[in-house]
Amino acid sequence: MAKEKGFYKEVGLDVEIRELDKNIKFSEIEKNEMYDFSIARSSLIIDKIKGRDVVALAAIFQQSPLMLLTRKDSNINKPEDLKNKKIMITPDVKNNASILAMLYSKGLYNKDFTLLEHSFNIENLINKKVDAMASYLSNEPILMKNRNVEYNIIHPKDYGFNFYSDILFTSSIFIKENPTLTMNFVEASLKGWTYAFENMTETAELIFEKYNTLNNSMIHLIKEGEILKKLAYDNYDKQIGCIEKEKLIEMASIFKVLGLVDKDLDVDSFVYELNPHGTIIFELTSNEKNALIVVFFFSVLVFILIFILLKEIRKSRDLLNTVINSTNDYIFYKNSNFKYIGCNDAFAKFVGKSKSEIIGCTDVDLFNKSNAKKFKENDIRTLKEGSSQIYEEWIPYQGEEVLLQIKKIPFTYSKKEGKGIVGTSRDITALYKINEKLREQTYIDELTSIYNRKAYSEKVKEHLDLFRRYKNVFSLLMLDIDDFKNINDTYGHDIGDKVLIEMTKTIKKNIRTSDIFFRIGGEEFIILIPELDVKNTFTLAEKIKDEIRNMKVIENSIITVSIGLVQVQKNDNIDTLFKRVDDLLYKSKKNGKNCISI
Repeated sequence: MAKEKGFYKEVGLDVEIRELDKNIKFSEIEKNEMYDFSIARSSLIIDKIKGRDVVALAAIFQQSPLMLLTRKDSNINKPEDLKNKKIMITPDVKNNASILAMLYSKGLYNKDFTLLEHSFNIENLINKKVDAMASYLSNEPILMKNRNVEYNIIHPKDYGFNFYSDILFTSSIFIKENPTLTMNFVEASLKGWTYAFENMTETAELIFEKYNTLNNSMIHLIKEGEILKKLAYDNYDKQIGCIEKEKLIEMASIFKVLGLVDKDLDVDSFVYELNPHGTIIFELTSNEKNALIVVFFFSVLVFILIFILLKEIRKSRDLLNTVINSTNDYIFYKNSNFKYIGCNDAFAKFVGKSKSEIIGCTDVDLFNKSNAKKFKENDIRTLKEGSSQIYEEWIPYQGEEVLLQIKKIPFTYSKKEGKGIVGTSRDITALYKINEKLREQTYIDELTSIYNRKAYSEKVKEHLDLFRRYKNVFSLLMLDIDDFKNINDTYGHDIGDKVLIEMTKTIKKNIRTSDIFFRIGGEEFIILIPELDVKNTFTLAEKIKDEIRNMKVIENSIITVSIGLVQVQKNDNIDTLFKRVDDLLYKSKKNGKNCISI
C-alpha cells in the first residue's frame, strides 16, 4: 500500500518490491547485495549474534502468527497432548524456536514426538496423516474453516514464548551511507501498513488483483487482514512496528537456552535508533521552542496539582493497582515487621488466598516453615544493607515445586513506621527445566546415563587445577571391553548395548561416590579416582575386572575388560595424562587382555 498509494513517491523513493525466493539463502542475499531492505522472522536475532551486519528497523507483528494447528476431533488441545504424535514442521530449528521452546517447557523433547518435513499442504492434517502442523494464524485456520473442519490452535504466546515476526531490516553500513533514505523508507512503509489495516477491503482488492501469488479468495484476504491487524496491534498504546529491547533480550535468552547461540544480543546496535519505540528527533523553530517551554512548565504545574489531589483522595492507589495487576509476576509489599500490607492479583492467586486474607499475615502464615525462614532472613538483609536483593527459591505450588526468581528492595511506606519491603517474583521453572535438559544432553551419555567425553575433559581440567594448587592427587582407570566387536557381530547391537548398560551398573556399584565415571567412546570408559594411592586404586581395578568377568549378560559367554592405570604426575596436562593411560590400556590388550597395566 505504501507503493500503490504513493507514500514512497512522496518522499522521493522509487521502490521495487520483490517476492521472497525461498531457494536463496540469507547469506547469498547479504553477500550479493541483492536488496536494500528485507523482511525476516525473529531468527534475525540469531544472525545478529553470530556476527551478521543486520539492523532491525521495525517489527510489523508484535506477536508471531506461527503456531501448531490440530484437528478438533484429535483432542490435542495443549502441548502435553503431543507426546508420541506426528508433528509437521520445517527443518530449520531457529525459525521454529518458539514452537520448540513451548514443547520443551512442557517436558516434550525430540524423542517424545515424530518430526515430519513440512509439505505446506493442509490436506495432510485434514486427512489425519499428521497430528499437528506448524501453521500461520492468518492462513491455515481460514482454509480449515472453509473446509468445515474444526481445529485447535496451540500458540507459543499462550505459554510465555511471545516472538516478533516480519521484522523489516537492513545493514548498519546501508544506514550509515543512506540515513535520510532509510528514515523515509521506514516511515513510508509503516504509513503503508497503517493505511492497509484502516482500509482492509481496498487493500484486499489490490492484493487480489496484483499480488495474489497464492491465489487466495477476496474473503480469505480480508479475513487474513483482520487477523494480522490483531498481531500488529497487540497493545494499542504502541505505534505499529515498535521494538521493545526488553522483549528482544527475553527472545535472545530463549535462543541461548535452546543452544542456537552462545552469546548475548547487543540490543543497542541491533535496533534502529529511530524505531517508533525509540528516540525521535524533532527540529523546532525558535517560536516553537518557546511555546514548548511554556507548555512544559504549565504541564509541570498541572501535574503537581493533580498529584496533590490524587494523594489527598488516595486515587493514586487505584492507579498503582491497575499497573501491578496487569502483570503475571507476583508483586507484594511488607511493613517493617515483615507483615504483608498489599499484593497484586497474581500473588493472591499464587498463595491461594484473597488480598484481605493476606494483609496482616507473615510468611509463616502463607508458606512452609523452611521457605518462610529463608524469606525472613532475606528481608532482614534487604533492610540492613539498604539495597536490592535478587535470588532464586524453590516453592511448593499445587503439588509441585516451582522455581521463583525473587527481587526485593527497601521502600519508605510511612514516615512514622519507616521502611518496608517491595518484592517481585517470577516463575522461571520452564526455563530452568529447558536448561537442565540441555545440560544433560551436553554432558550425559544417552545410552548409559553416565558422563560423556565432553564432561570428562572438563572434570579432568578441574582436578588438574586442584593438583597444581593443593597437590590433590588422582588416578585414572581406562577400561575397554575385550572383543566387543565380536559381541556386536555375533549377537547384534541390542545385546551389545545391554552389555554396556550392565557393565556400567556393575562398575557404579563398586566405585565410591567421589569417583567420577565416563563413557568416552563406543566401549571405552574412564574412571577418575581422587585421593587414592596407586596401590588401593590397583585393588579397586582388580575388583572391577573380576566383577565384570562374573556378569551373566550373555549365556555361555564371559565378558572381560582390559585396563590401564595411571596416577597424575607433576608435568601432566590433559593430553599427556590421556596418552599415558591409553598406552597402558593397549599394553593390556597386547598382553592377552583381561589384565591391568600400570
